[in-house]
Amino acid sequence: MCSSDLGLMILMAGMIGFALYQPVEEPKEKGPVVGSLAPDFQLETLDGKSLRLSDLRGKGVLINFWATWCKPCREEMPAIQKMYEKYKGRGFEVVAVNIAETPVAVQGFTRRLGLTFPVVLDRDRQVTKLYQVGPIPTSFFVRPDGTIAHKVSGQMDEGQIEVYINDVIPE
Repeated sequence: MCSSDLGLMILMAGMIGFALYQPVEEPKEKGPVVGSLAPDFQLETLDGKSLRLSDLRGKGVLINFWATWCKPCREEMPAIQKMYEKYKGRGFEVVAVNIAETPVAVQGFTRRLGLTFPVVLDRDRQVTKLYQVGPIPTSFFVRPDGTIAHKVSGQMDEGQIEVYINDVIPE
């Protein structure tokens, strides 16, 4: 065995040993966490008005990140609409954050499904990045004091949504 081979073997053994004995870091949860204050944002609604999350303090809020091309998003929207209609008179609000789609595409979608809750346009994905949203749909249920009660990644059904709403609506 030549000295360069021996040196390479020693180097590789050292690298393997170093890798094996490195402390394992716990993965950090991405984005806002349950119990923390929901980051404030302001976006434009489909009808051109401005919506600021902090203006909804005092209400239970569902922030839902979605897109029209996302099948699970499309499938959960009727359930969100039904729960919105049932609970809006009890201090519940929905903010549907569309991710980087054209107003025309979003308007056609909301019209087809008869959505009546506020839909805002995150054209440059600033709010999506602020909340560090990965897979969609992703939803945050926010208490009247502005703290996050629940974060849900993936499609929800009416039963799940109702349980979370009852946890965030004002008493």
